[in-house]
Amino acid sequence: MYKSILSGAFHGMESFLVQVEADISDGLPCMDMIGYLSSEVKETRERVRVGIKNSGYQLPVKRITINLSPADVRKGGSAFDLPVALALLAASGQMDEAAKMAYAARENEEARKTGEFLVLGEMGLDGTIKPVKGVFPILMHALDMGIGKCIVPIENQKEAEAVDGMQVWAVRTLAEAVSVWTGRLNTGGSSDDRNAEAERKKTENDETGESRMINRENKKDFADVCGQEMAKRAAEIAAAGFHNLLLVGPPGSGKSMIAERIPTIMPLMSREESIAVTKISSMAGKLQKGEGMVRQRPFLQPHHTITAQALVGGGNTPMPGIVTLAHRGVLFLDELPEFGREKLDLLRQPVEDKKVQIIRARYACTYPSDFLLVGAMNPCPCGYYPDLHKCNCTDQERERYQKRVSGALLNRLDICAEVGRIEWGQLQKQGNESSAVIAWRVQKAINRQKKRYGMDNKFNADLSNEETILYCGMNAGAERILERTYTKYQLNPRSLFRIRRLARTIADLAESDEIKEAHVSEAIALNKGLWHV
Repeated sequence: MYKSILSGAFHGMESFLVQVEADISDGLPCMDMIGYLSSEVKETRERVRVGIKNSGYQLPVKRITINLSPADVRKGGSAFDLPVALALLAASGQMDEAAKMAYAARENEEARKTGEFLVLGEMGLDGTIKPVKGVFPILMHALDMGIGKCIVPIENQKEAEAVDGMQVWAVRTLAEAVSVWTGRLNTGGSSDDRNAEAERKKTENDETGESRMINRENKKDFADVCGQEMAKRAAEIAAAGFHNLLLVGPPGSGKSMIAERIPTIMPLMSREESIAVTKISSMAGKLQKGEGMVRQRPFLQPHHTITAQALVGGGNTPMPGIVTLAHRGVLFLDELPEFGREKLDLLRQPVEDKKVQIIRARYACTYPSDFLLVGAMNPCPCGYYPDLHKCNCTDQERERYQKRVSGALLNRLDICAEVGRIEWGQLQKQGNESSAVIAWRVQKAINRQKKRYGMDNKFNADLSNEETILYCGMNAGAERILERTYTKYQLNPRSLFRIRRLARTIADLAESDEIKEAHVSEAIALNKGLWHV
């Protein structure tokens, strides 16, 4: 007997549907699985065989063939366990077909609207259903293809319910999945529950302005940072325009402290950004247990011993790297020169193009990597230059240390801020400006950008050269200052356009439609450190 059940998988950033086909026929007893399978999918055979037995069902002593279609796309992961088990039970006639037919007749009109079930889940040897990766992007794709119902593990319920329009049945065991499939168990929630959930999602999506600022969960605050007004101003400008930032200063001066608080002043993500970040987190298995849609911007701080593959992604089975996990958030690289020049040069394409292309012999995929890069470094190997009372480094040692970061990467950064020694009086000062106050100024600047560009997710740092000329007009005095600087320091056109975009953000924070002399002068001062680092 033949039976087919719909499932899904992902490869790179692309999701696709998979037809799980089971056929039971006369012949020598065996179970074959075909369809271009990875090693973990091949292990499904043993997990399903034992899980079915321990759930009170039986596998027929016949020839069993399992095919995962399409056969020309490699399948990975453990999400096929549950659909394979259900297909086998259906093909062997162990499901209550009468109950299933009655359920189908009762829900006939609804079934026509929403389509068939899509099934995902890993199965333990005792028949329990365990969580899997990639539920959110697979269900998003399934909904686009007209599939409106799904069976998922209970731990993936919130993630699945984040897909608007998808009816979710969350199960704990194989027996529960069989009951849902045959219509004897409804764990998808009542219509009233679904309406309440839809209303809650609408309320969350409608939150704007100050009410969204209040809902921040990050406990770190800029009020904890004593002194360092220049560095805090640089962080505010970086957050307002999504400009890449480099902090330079001696150990213990507060570089990491400032970087860790940048997410607290950034605007909360739009729904489109949340969907993109949730897709990436789901594919990488980084969603917290019971977590649905990701609302907070990512903050990633890898150690300098990270491998190149972990940084940009890849592997035998393509997986996103740190630069992709930081999409629409902050990627903080502390002790920047310690990462090594080769690994840092891998960031040139992601920083410039907002994506990373990975090409291997067996696959090619493109991951998004639109992040705010924040780097921190000491001015010399010991960290105390230009304090010659503490610094014993030679000029050659300082030069070698700074050259660990290539000029090509520095040329793609926007802001360089000095984080100096904090004086005693600054440590005793009370009433430092809080993240909420800074975030409100940042949000007003973001609102000006939304109005100017007519979209939610476009920041000043994202402007192309043509858009920079169109939107970053200066008055005559500001233009003369920029011209003199360009000629005196022999800047390249890339640096010139970055200064223009940076000045546009400073003007937005000042609520000015025109870029004035003070705005371009501050932009030059913030960018100038990158010409000599």
